[in-house]
Amino acid sequence: MADEGDIANLLVEAELSRALDKLRQNAGKIAKGSKTCMACGDNIPEARRKLGFKLCISCASEGERKKQLYAS
Repeated sequence: MADEGDIANLLVEAELSRALDKLRQNAGKIAKGSKTCMACGDNIPEARRKLGFKLCISCASEGERKKQLYAS
């Protein structure tokens, strides 16, 4: 018989599965048409846009640098 922990794990797995399915369905719709960076407004190269990136290389690099600085 399943206890509360087992039931909670099943609910979490089901919710995670639904969320991942939704992300997979929307993966092709992610701002592929955006020609400008959401942070600075500079142009984003076409190859980068096709991959779904919303930031130019400079802004993405700066974001990664800040993540590393403030990581716990």
